[in-house]
Amino acid sequence: MNEANSLISFHTDDGSVRCAFIAKVGQKFTSLIWADDRTPGVRINKVPHEHLRNSPPVLYKGKPYPLARAKKAFRKMGRTFGITKTAKIALRD
Repeated sequence: MNEANSLISFHTDDGSVRCAFIAKVGQKFTSLIWADDRTPGVRINKVPHEHLRNSPPVLYKGKPYPLARAKKAFRKMGRTFGITKTAKIALRD
């Protein structure tokens, strides 16, 4: 099971791969933050745990991607394309 505050490669239903930040892990669903093309902006999406079974962590130079760097990138995308209020709160340091 993936833990909160980590980065994963998530395969969406339409076949694309997204870099997603795990904001919260619940009993049935996990809250992921990613930038979506269909509805522009950075937002939180809840997905069932079964969809995360084959989601590997995102690596940078062979190590887990730095969280501060990822949060900074998501906040920058949020300033450019828009961000929801809940995603903004989840990305705070």
